[in-house]
Amino acid sequence: MVIIERYIFKGFISTFLFCVFILWILFIIGDIFGFLDEILRERIPVASLIAFYWNMTPFILIQMIPVSTLIACVYFLGNLNRHSEITALRASGIGIWKILRPMLAAAFIISLAVFITNDRFLPSAMRTANRIRYEKLDVGKRDKDQSIKVRNVAIYGYGNRIIFAREFDVQKNILKDVIIHKHDPTNDLILKISAREMRWTEGKKWHGTGVILYRLNNKGEFMGDPVVSTETDISIAETPTDFINNQWKPEFMSYAQLKKYVDIFATSSKRTERRLLVDLNHKIAFPFTCLITILISAPFALSTKRGGALMGMAKGIVVALLYIPVMAIGLALGKGGILPPVIAAWLSNILFGGLGIYFLNKY
Repeated sequence: MVIIERYIFKGFISTFLFCVFILWILFIIGDIFGFLDEILRERIPVASLIAFYWNMTPFILIQMIPVSTLIACVYFLGNLNRHSEITALRASGIGIWKILRPMLAAAFIISLAVFITNDRFLPSAMRTANRIRYEKLDVGKRDKDQSIKVRNVAIYGYGNRIIFAREFDVQKNILKDVIIHKHDPTNDLILKISAREMRWTEGKKWHGTGVILYRLNNKGEFMGDPVVSTETDISIAETPTDFINNQWKPEFMSYAQLKKYVDIFATSSKRTERRLLVDLNHKIAFPFTCLITILISAPFALSTKRGGALMGMAKGIVVALLYIPVMAIGLALGKGGILPPVIAAWLSNILFGGLGIYFLNKY
């Protein structure tokens, strides 16, 4: 049985890796052809394109892996079925769950890899990719002398700070109409800084103009007079790259970063807190998509009726693809307050995982 499990594990993993590679290549080729005329017109360096897509790879892979798992499962099981290997295994007294056990183990490993990639590598890689896009790829869309400006930038900074700027000039590294809120460990506002403008200097620090500093106690009352400065350095750990990234996008944040956002908004905006809680739970639920697609597609791919193998494979793909819109509906219901955040994030996993187990037990 160990030899058989090793055979199934290696066969599934090799098929999965091939699917991931092909989909990754197709995504990059399709994306490049989408603005090929601009690449040639603006003579965007090949090195910039390579650096951009290299840093985009974690995001691309995370999007491609569930589909790759589905295709690998349906193809591999369908191939075993067409060559009567499934029939031989069943005739030898090996149950369907033992046949699928190596694939489920592989899917669990893939799920862990997806979570680690999403949590550890994706945030920093997307920051770099966005910086390259702004500095190298999108410059050609504007006049060379025209600045690239990002509106309404808001990030959760180090030291329990929320930083908002009405506008960020990417090329000049200037933030305009800045408001900084600093909270204590209990999320009470203790410091507020407003600045007409903040400029990133060659000394790798922010220099503000028109700065007003307010200190508050834990009751929200001002302590003493505000400190007004025509010009002064503002001590924050964030660099221009952090503002380019605009970390409010949950899909580009780590679990710890998103958890901090939830803690900050727990006492201020319940609607925002609820939406962030859905995204937070989804970060854990999403990697298990790999397991669910195997459970729901395997019963159809294992169809043994005459002429039913290809049809079973097609049914498996169609049913598994329904998983994506159901996931989107669950998330929407959670963010709308109709479902609790945990249920909303796990709804599609519970529903399709249960259906897959039910059909496999009937097989």
